[in-house]
Amino acid sequence: MKTAYFWLTPQGKQLAEQLQAHFGGTVEPKADFAEAVRRAFADCDALVFVMATGIVVRTIAPLVQSKASDPAVLVLDQRGKHVISLLSGHLGGANAMAEQAAAYLGGEAVITTATDVEHVPAFDLFAKENHLTIENLEELKYISGALVAGEPVSLCTAFPVEKNAFPETVQIQPFSETPRHACAVAIADTTESVAAPHVLYLRPKSLVLGVGCKKQIPPAHLEQCFRTFLQEYHLSLSAVEKLATIGLKREEPAILALCEKYRLPLEIVADADIQACAYPFAASAFVQQVTGLPSVSEASAYLASGCGEVLTGKVKYSGVTFAACRKTIEPLHWKERGQ
Repeated sequence: MKTAYFWLTPQGKQLAEQLQAHFGGTVEPKADFAEAVRRAFADCDALVFVMATGIVVRTIAPLVQSKASDPAVLVLDQRGKHVISLLSGHLGGANAMAEQAAAYLGGEAVITTATDVEHVPAFDLFAKENHLTIENLEELKYISGALVAGEPVSLCTAFPVEKNAFPETVQIQPFSETPRHACAVAIADTTESVAAPHVLYLRPKSLVLGVGCKKQIPPAHLEQCFRTFLQEYHLSLSAVEKLATIGLKREEPAILALCEKYRLPLEIVADADIQACAYPFAASAFVQQVTGLPSVSEASAYLASGCGEVLTGKVKYSGVTFAACRKTIEPLHWKERGQ
């Protein structure tokens, strides 16, 4: 975690240096305070201020954008008695950082997040701990509000969960069933909707897409095929972990452009692994002639997913093929606050 420490008084500098020595990071100079904060807000995972909260609020106010992207912000008095989690308590990790810093300094963590104060489930924290992508963060307030009020929430999941670890207010049911409550959390890698007034969609990185294409295919055409493939097979873009292809296509401009635009890693599957694989891929004489391999997209998806579940075979578009496989996902767990 990249952390920047800010101070305004000699005592504040001393405490900032003490925290930096223990937790790591960089103690920023006092000069050009506002500009240094602006740079750190865009570049760092966490900002720690040893100064009055009002100064911090006025300084960062123009920089705050979204709880999905803002860094953790902590504020301490210069004696380290109070460690305030000011911004991005869950997704940014400020609450956990405040507790750690307070424990180290012998001070008190000041946390105002309602779910933490009432010791009720926080699904943004659950998503972070299980590496799930929150697809519609605006629904989180309804889920959290229901739980804080003591109302049950349906957890509709297409993936295994450790049922005994969940609080009683979170009622687990299969994704295919209609939610029993007005607020629901849905965990799936497909885009089928859940019928409830308020639904928070969480996506595991479970999908691996294999891709093949003609040489020098236009990037815009490949992207259109990619979007069409996801739509036709009801696959969530948020659940795509990576793309995969063969060595011959490792420098294909359209594939590299697609990966860059959607921030997806590209895995190159070895020819020898495809040739040795016993899975009955849909072989193509043309592909065999051009690449020396019986399959490109389907074989790449299958092997890059760890021989996962084949969701689609090879799907053909003009000069492009895609295939999708689902990785095995470890059971999702609920971690009690403080563990």
